[in-house]
Amino acid sequence: MTAKPPLQSGLTLIELMVAVAVLAILLSIGIPSFQSLVAQNRATSAANELQSTLQFARSTAIAQARPVTVCAANFATSPPTCITSPTVRNWSGGWIVLQGGQVLRERRALHPSIIITGAPSWVYSTTGTLLNQAVGDFQAGLVVNVGQGDTRRVCMRLSGSSRIERPGGTQCPA
Repeated sequence: MTAKPPLQSGLTLIELMVAVAVLAILLSIGIPSFQSLVAQNRATSAANELQSTLQFARSTAIAQARPVTVCAANFATSPPTCITSPTVRNWSGGWIVLQGGQVLRERRALHPSIIITGAPSWVYSTTGTLLNQAVGDFQAGLVVNVGQGDTRRVCMRLSGSSRIERPGGTQCPA
């Protein structure tokens, strides 16, 4: 009796090339969508973190009956201080929460693609309202931008409350 040759298993070169071509097509379709999703998530996360910080500052001002400041931070000093220039409106380097010169909370820079702009600082009164804001001059909110139109806006009200708006929503202030 003669032995049967073993069956060949595996892929031919043509089958492998077709599989690689299909994979390349699927990746070229999927990667841009994934990058957009990542940018949207970064914008949402940054806006949520800002709003959480603002809510913390407001509740602390009310609970301790002392004004609380949230501002763009200068981390080159120790302890960190507020950026005091009225022309600097960039929060991308991070922010701090101050009460009577004491840092209550700090957040260093987020992902390099995140650009946050807004008023240099927000001060909450002992009643939780925003101080030093005239109704006519009120510039509401902080804008979080992660490129390609992935933007969130943290809208502020004179009452001290805040909300997050997506593109296409109602514009701050409401």
